[in-house]
Amino acid sequence: METESPTPDPRWRKRARRALERYFAKRSAPRSILSLLLILTGFAGLVVSFALLRAGLFAMWIRYPIAVLASYGVFIGLLRLWLEFERSRFNPRPGEIEEEASIPAETSASNSYHTRSRDRGWFDFFDLPGAFDADEGCVIALLVGVVIGLISLAVFAILSAQALLAEVFLDAFIVSVLYRRLRIAAEGGWLGTALRRTWLLALLTAALLSLAGWCLEAITPGARSIGPALERFLRDDGQKSRHP
Repeated sequence: METESPTPDPRWRKRARRALERYFAKRSAPRSILSLLLILTGFAGLVVSFALLRAGLFAMWIRYPIAVLASYGVFIGLLRLWLEFERSRFNPRPGEIEEEASIPAETSASNSYHTRSRDRGWFDFFDLPGAFDADEGCVIALLVGVVIGLISLAVFAILSAQALLAEVFLDAFIVSVLYRRLRIAAEGGWLGTALRRTWLLALLTAALLSLAGWCLEAITPGARSIGPALERFLRDDGQKSRHP
């Protein structure tokens, strides 16, 4: 007669996430790695923006958000590689995660992997499962605010690296650690979790860069990228100060 597996504490997911955060804080460097991923993502955005510029898309306020959204796809791919890297070296002590999460460790062979038995497809790797008039001073102040906002978003993303990794890792690979030992259906996959935790930051970054592009076009009409726009603005400002 088959015995029924014990029902886990409904708060097990939150506890498991906290346990994973502590694990990665001790044995990995999530903030440093995420910083590197953001640098690579930014480089990908620069490449996309340059390609769009060469293709004839000169409006910075349109080109920059498109580049951000394209580089966001690169970030998700890099995140997947990071997960694979962490998975390859994931080696908690026996019961370390289960004990901290207050999860029972009984095994049940009859349903150990039923949530992962669906047909596999090509996407398995990704889910194992110049326009308005404005005062120049106001535009410059707005541009400074945009820069501060972008820096704040980057700092926030880096500081939340441990939580991001723990949450995504929980959905991506915890099945191999915990789900096989319990009769628990996996709730979605890593990709949905990653998008849910990062889409707002990407959207805000795209919006801020679009606003930055508009500001630069407003104070330096005809400019097509940040570098020449700032160079022209500083040159014009220097000429005004010499010839008031």
